[in-house]
Formats: sequence, structure tokens, C-alpha cells
Amino acid sequence: MRDTELGACVQQLLWDTLLLASACEKGENPDVSPLALKDKDVKFIQCTHCGAQNRVSGYSVTHTTVCGKCRMPLPEPSHIRSAKFAARYSVWIVLAAIIGAAVLINEFRLSDGPASNDAQTNNEGHSPTSPTSMDYRAMPVTQGLHQIYTSAEQIAPFRIVTPSGADSFYVKLTDASTGVLVMTFFVQGGQSFEAVVPVGTYRVKYATGSTWYGVDFVFGPDTRYSEAVKVFEFSVKNKQISGNTIELAGHGGSNLDTKTISAHQFNCNILRNPMSPITAPSTCPELRF
Repeated sequence: MRDTELGACVQQLLWDTLLLASACEKGENPDVSPLALKDKDVKFIQCTHCGAQNRVSGYSVTHTTVCGKCRMPLPEPSHIRSAKFAARYSVWIVLAAIIGAAVLINEFRLSDGPASNDAQTNNEGHSPTSPTSMDYRAMPVTQGLHQIYTSAEQIAPFRIVTPSGADSFYVKLTDASTGVLVMTFFVQGGQSFEAVVPVGTYRVKYATGSTWYGVDFVFGPDTRYSEAVKVFEFSVKNKQISGNTIELAGHGGSNLDTKTISAHQFNCNILRNPMSPITAPSTCPELRF
């Protein structure tokens, strides 16, 4: 049952109960009221007190049928007793129905709704997930500059060289002192890529793998994460712009001194709005710059 069907049923129940309560409070004649709950067939009911036979043509939720001889209440059908109980406690029944309906609707929404919203958003605007095999889908990607997170002028040369092989490289350039993510690059194995970056001192970390699944999953469960031990300075001195060339390697053997890092360390970055000098707070408090 969907929310709309459940809501319609609850609404009809509440409406019928309110009509019943209203009729009882007004003391309407049960013989003409649609809520009189009359039994149209004339019946003979024996009094349980004196044994007299009473001719009864109908029942009412607002009046008690009594014996014509001893004036004691006559037995009534169960649906009449239930209706009288509902009329007597109509306010509480309506309240209980409203609470019950709210609980049921909430349960249906939770069962049909999205997964938990407790997942934190990572630093590149994506929600980290615990992917299963069906979550992985190869994504098309081209070599080159992937994302820019700064509005600073890009003038210093930066060259990335990768070894031959099936592995590709997803490279991040972060500010060495603040941890602010500046730029990201994607370079295929056995290729080189040249870019220009803002003047500054940066750290380089990269992910390595064979199949690209997007920023959320990178290269899947077999992704390898590394970070260069040294920092790289891009500067302007005596009107000369100095840059850097780095040689990456998927399994070691590079002249670049690196260390292995975790996926969490790779994904933890501080973002800065390119249109604002204000830096967003880090979501990785354990990292200190």
C-alpha cells in the first residue's frame, strides 16, 4: 500500500469517527440519523432479568433499549456496543488514529526512501560510499587537467611523466601549508602531460589503477595511493618562472621518493571557493599542515 492509499483510508476512518461523535453530541434522533445504526427487522428480545419478551424495532448509539416490564437494559448486538464505545471515547479514538497513521506513514516512507543520510560528503563534493561489485561502472575520462579549485593565475610549468603500462594516474596538487586542494589531473600510463599551475609550494599525491570508475571510486578496490615525500616549489625569481617535472610510478622504480597513504588520506582535502579567499574548514581534523 502506498502513502496515498494509506492516507485515504486513514482520512475516511477519521471522517466517519468525527461524524459519529458529532451526531452523538448533538443528540440527533437515531430513527432519522444515518448513524442511528438501526436494525430494520423487528425482533423479540428476551429480558435477562425478568424473562419478558420485548418487541424491538431498532437500536440507537445514543439511547439504551430497556425492558418494557422491569426497565432494565436489554441485550444488544456487539456492533451496537462497539458503536456506543466509539461514541463515548471518540476524542481519544481520533487522537489514537492520528498518531497511528503518522507512525505508519513514516514507516512506509522509511522503507521506500533513500539510504541513510549519515554518509559524510567528501572534499570534492561527493558522498563516500561502501561500493559493492554492482556499484562499479567504468567511466570515460580523457588525459589532462581534471578540475581546478583556485582562481589564482596559472603561470608555472608542471610536467607529469608516467611509466608505460596499463595503469593510469589520478594526481592531486594541494597547498603544502594549508592542505587546500588546488588542481587535479588525469594521466594515462606511458604518457606525459604538461600544465601550468599557480605560484606556490605544493604536495603531490596520486591514485593508480587500470580502470577509472569516477571520483567516488577512483580505480576501484585495487586502487593504490601514494604521496611524494618532498614538497614542490613553483616560483618566480628575477623574472624567471621555475616549475617542476615529476616522474610517477605505479609499482616503485621512480626517481620520485614516495610513501604509501590510505584512501582516507588521499580523499581528505580542504576546498576553497575559487571566487572567494575564504577556505572551507577541513573534514580531516587528524591531518595537520
